[in-house]
Amino acid sequence: MRKSLILVLGLMFTVFVQAESLERTLRLGCVQWPPYISEKLPGKGFLAELSELIISASNQRLDVVIMPWKRVVQGVDTGELDGSLCMFKTEERKSRMHYIEPPLLIEQTVVFHRRDFTPQVEKLVDLNNYALGILDGSGYQKDEFIQKHPKLSVVNSFENMFKMLAKGRVDIVLAEYRNGMAVIVDAKSLNVDQFSVLPYSYQHTDVHIVISHNAFGSQELANSLSKVAGEVINSSPAKALYKRHGILELPELKPLAP
Repeated sequence: MRKSLILVLGLMFTVFVQAESLERTLRLGCVQWPPYISEKLPGKGFLAELSELIISASNQRLDVVIMPWKRVVQGVDTGELDGSLCMFKTEERKSRMHYIEPPLLIEQTVVFHRRDFTPQVEKLVDLNNYALGILDGSGYQKDEFIQKHPKLSVVNSFENMFKMLAKGRVDIVLAEYRNGMAVIVDAKSLNVDQFSVLPYSYQHTDVHIVISHNAFGSQELANSLSKVAGEVINSSPAKALYKRHGILELPELKPLAP
């Protein structure tokens, strides 16, 4: 009798976990990241609308939580957030979150500079000759090369970083191409004619939905999203989002030589 009761309770718990991991509202965080995520954009932006298609296809609902990037990462780590819809893939993060494949987007991290000052950069090490700005909490902040950079400024927002570049407080900044262009165009305090991009890329980056290991039923949740993500991302409604949100084509840039 006791064994039967334990078995029944075990089955009930399994059903409960599966029910909780399906058909629920997922709180996924991201920083204000135009043209991908913003309170000012239709549907909160391209990544929000694409994530909504995937999550709806897995019979769940999406709540996009926009907050500073460090709080997004902390929220995913602790389980305060179920995950994020704009996480770069790094080896260090894989131990703390489930990455949903395929990626929502491929981005390119490039080197922005002032148009009136062109740094002489062909190799990665050449970046050490210039004052460099990066966003606090960015995926490449923990790169060994970045951590050892002798003239590094870590900045709390994209707009402030480009303001520093415009005023000559830094010589170059690392930023994702589409994001950097959107910030420059949209910020009233910046002049798009002031900036240019070097013909080299720092890295190509996959942008993913992730589920926190500390989210309830995280593995089942990740599995349910992974089952539908590929088909949704390649669907006509998903492809139409690129055009509707004016997502730019990436420039053809050479990678910086080691």
